[in-house]
Amino acid sequence: AREALDRARKLNTPFTSANILIIGGNGPSGLATIELALLEGANVFTTADERHHEYLTNMGAKCFPIDPNMWLPTLQGKMDVVLDSVCLDGYDSSSLALNSAGTLVCTGMSAVYTQGQIRAYGMRDVRDYKAMYCKMRAKYMLNNTVYYDRTERFNVAPNEYAQHFRYLCHLAAKGSIKPLVCSRSPLNLVASMQKAIEHGDTTYGVCVCTPWTMETDSTRK
Repeated sequence: AREALDRARKLNTPFTSANILIIGGNGPSGLATIELALLEGANVFTTADERHHEYLTNMGAKCFPIDPNMWLPTLQGKMDVVLDSVCLDGYDSSSLALNSAGTLVCTGMSAVYTQGQIRAYGMRDVRDYKAMYCKMRAKYMLNNTVYYDRTERFNVAPNEYAQHFRYLCHLAAKGSIKPLVCSRSPLNLVASMQKAIEHGDTTYGVCVCTPWTMETDSTRK
């Protein structure tokens, strides 16, 4: 979340009073981004299923439904930063939400894979091809847009990751942020947990994989 926010940061300045829209704010990354943006004094807006609105509102975010048709008329052209990990419409609505100097940070495309198979050109499933197209579009076709790939960025700048990790540990030690852990899962349940995360069926927070193949007393706590 910190890395993604930094992709939109200008001149290393804080996001005080900036309008930030987080698409899919109920996921672990979304929750962390909301918390960090609020800590910097930003005006935070987020989209999520209605069942998550009360929790996100209590965090301090202004909530909107998932459907872009429900929030774009209100937010179009007003956002300084948009972070989109969902890609409901190829990042089109997120791009339209930006003001003239705003930045869109594309951090994922969960909707491409969670809405069923896509059949085209006689092929049974072209989701991987659609994901590739969305990534290329974000990187080379959309204006004021950055595509942030966690793995690629870590390989390019591992020391930056280490520095940010130390900073976040410092914030947690001071009580400025409170990371949530919703579950601890052994290795044999990782696939099931990943599916639950993709469909929004986990409670709030990060799902931690423990280095065991079976559930133990520590993973139940």
